[in-house]
Amino acid sequence: MTPGSEQEGVVLRSHSGHCFVAIGGDIWRCRVRGRLLQGPRQVQTVVVAGDHVRFRALPEEAEGAEPVGVIEEVLPRRNRVSRFAARRAGGRVEQVLMANLDQVVVVQSVAQPAPVPGLVDRLLVAAARFDVDGLLCLNKCDLEPAAAADPRWDYYARIGCRVVRASVITGDGIPELRAALRDRISLLLGASGTGKSSLLNRVEPGLRVRIGDVMERTGLGRHTTTRTQLFPLAEGGFIADSPGLRGLDPWDVAPEQLQDLLPDLAELGQNCRFRTCLHRDEPDCAVKAALAHGGLPRWRYEAYLALLADVAGRQARPGD
Repeated sequence: MTPGSEQEGVVLRSHSGHCFVAIGGDIWRCRVRGRLLQGPRQVQTVVVAGDHVRFRALPEEAEGAEPVGVIEEVLPRRNRVSRFAARRAGGRVEQVLMANLDQVVVVQSVAQPAPVPGLVDRLLVAAARFDVDGLLCLNKCDLEPAAAADPRWDYYARIGCRVVRASVITGDGIPELRAALRDRISLLLGASGTGKSSLLNRVEPGLRVRIGDVMERTGLGRHTTTRTQLFPLAEGGFIADSPGLRGLDPWDVAPEQLQDLLPDLAELGQNCRFRTCLHRDEPDCAVKAALAHGGLPRWRYEAYLALLADVAGRQARPGD
């Protein structure tokens, strides 16, 4: 590729206006053209992992140096997974975690650390918001087999979410997870310490991704991944590791839209008296009837209410 020529590539990692872009078997270190960073915007980062970009080659800085370029254009995204950025980012700012992906792999440890109530539901909603498939990977199943057999995990399978039970120690579930990742572009999401990087190293041993541990005092995981990064898989496809999450507010979800992103509530809600039923205080609510008769688990309903409260709160504070 001669200096001045343009090519299209896929962003593997982006940070502070610089990116690593893959084209064929080559990795280019690129900076983002200044005009793309100028002016007000509602997106925290202009270029993210998974973006398809058009970049221009620059003259090599030295003999044998890595190829360098400048990103001229971010091509339209077919989908994304995103959330509200932290309030310190200022106002209603979207934080895109990754673009142009096929599936989100929600990693949840059954112990060390214990599951965060409602986090799996939030991550699956964030994926469904932009029509991205969701897969639940239960990790560390060797630590507490009874917790791994909790009926709530089978409930996710009954509502259409594929569930893989895995252990990096015993190797259980690793072949199934590897097959689910093959020829797909996937993003690992989960709380710190759930073992995302360990799973990635087990699926693709040559990557040697940094692994953290769980802090004994708090039971929370240490952050070893500081930004989302895509890795190629030997059997085809890409996998992205991401920083650990302790919560997530899915981007741009209206209260009345939320139930449509939860397949079990969407099905039950068709029998509610009111089409706009939010399943809180409304009469003749099919969701609450199912809850009373055991057709809907209370933990699932509580996860929905907590997310609904956050979504409604965001809508009530548009400048937040």
